[in-house]
Amino acid sequence: MVQKIKKKVKKGPKAPHAVPLAIVMTALYGFQREGRDFRRPFDDMAKLRAALRLQLDQDVIPADRVLSFREYRDWGLKGSPGQLAGMFSRSGSIPMGSGIEEDIDKRPRLGILPIIAVVKGMQLETFGGKIGREWSEVARVAFQNSVYPAFNLIAGYDLLLYQPPHHARDINRAIGAINQMMEDAFHQAGRPYPGPFDLFSDEILSHIPLQESFSSPN
Repeated sequence: MVQKIKKKVKKGPKAPHAVPLAIVMTALYGFQREGRDFRRPFDDMAKLRAALRLQLDQDVIPADRVLSFREYRDWGLKGSPGQLAGMFSRSGSIPMGSGIEEDIDKRPRLGILPIIAVVKGMQLETFGGKIGREWSEVARVAFQNSVYPAFNLIAGYDLLLYQPPHHARDINRAIGAINQMMEDAFHQAGRPYPGPFDLFSDEILSHIPLQESFSSPN
């Protein structure tokens, strides 16, 4: 991934590039590990951005709520990080609107938080090494504090399973890791494992660019 990003740089070293990332997660509620719809808007976007900057060492533009598998699959702009960065770098967040209604049951829900990292051309190579790295303890605590209120999670009672930010093209690897974490959590709780989350098709992911240059708003 690092070498590919480096080869794609075509503009000056200070030109901003938009790198599409995603955090994959699931929220398990209560000792029964029930699933609930947790796609509510975040209470404090500045707090979330600060937590992500701690982890990635770059400015970021996150979505204002998590998406379901279906929403992310059908989201036409997931393959246009440069357009998203140009539109929303000033506001600092990507508005996703209200979540579409989906089947309601007690199975765990997959949540996907789209993020655009804003990286200068000269920093793309080093930034590639930060994608997917394990959370630092400080960033982990800051991230949890920024999302728990929106998800209505009770620390010590509910459980949030999540991965570090991955490149959007590598989202299936993150989903696979969440599946394993979820299986372990159900086993430890003595509950039957409901089965893994689906993966995205290679065709869908192949249309997501490694990064795109964009023009910053004046």
